[in-house]
Formats: sequence, C-alpha cells, structure tokens
Amino acid sequence: MARPRKPTNVLEMKGAFKKDPQRAAARVDEPDPEGDIGDPPAHLTEIERGCWVELVGLCHEGVLCAADRPFMEYGARVWAQLRSDLFIDPKLGIRFETVCARLGMTPADRSKVQARKKDAEKDPYSEFGAAG
Repeated sequence: MARPRKPTNVLEMKGAFKKDPQRAAARVDEPDPEGDIGDPPAHLTEIERGCWVELVGLCHEGVLCAADRPFMEYGARVWAQLRSDLFIDPKLGIRFETVCARLGMTPADRSKVQARKKDAEKDPYSEFGAAG
C-alpha cells in the first residue's frame, strides 16, 4: 500500500520546501479548505440531525470544514441507523468505523489528524510599529 501524501502545512513546518522548492511548486494550486461545517442539512431526520451534531462535537476543533459536509452527512445517517437497529449488520459497523477513522476519532487515527490552526488575533495597532 502506498504511503499517504503528507499535508502541505506539515511539510512547511518541517522545512521541506526550503530543502526542495520544487516540492512546493507542485502544490501551488492546492485548494485551501475554508468555511465552517455548519448546521446539519434540513433534509436529515431528527435523529440523523442529532447524530450530526454529536459527531461534529466529538471531532477535533479545526478539522472539519464546509467541504466535509457530504462525508459528515453520510456518517450521521450511518450512526443513526446503527442506533435504531436491534441487529447491527457488520458491514454497517465497518462503514461507521471507517467514517470515525477518517475523522480522526479512533485512538490509532487521532495521531494522523492535522487541524487547521486559528489565526492569532491581530493587534489593530501593529501596523503602526513599536513606539520609541
């Protein structure tokens, strides 16, 4: 199995682009995920919306963005189905385990999560420079 591609922010922090600038050039047009995950879609059932909110609350801060909405919707539906069925189909359990792993919600996968850091609040007077 091929090694997963390292996130750009991790390579930047490790100085990989200083050592090999071509590596950075290959990622210039890489999209930067933006936007909050938001509220659950209105078309989900009440139970599925509850599962959405619970899953979002369990995920690490800064991991989810608007691009993750379809994946989270799928996870919420699978979890709702797991909770409502008396008999759990093993395939459904495996699907949910996969969703949890991709969101960094298992002990083994938690170490692989790379969360976007919040920008530090900018000092409104920093543009004027230091007094002196």
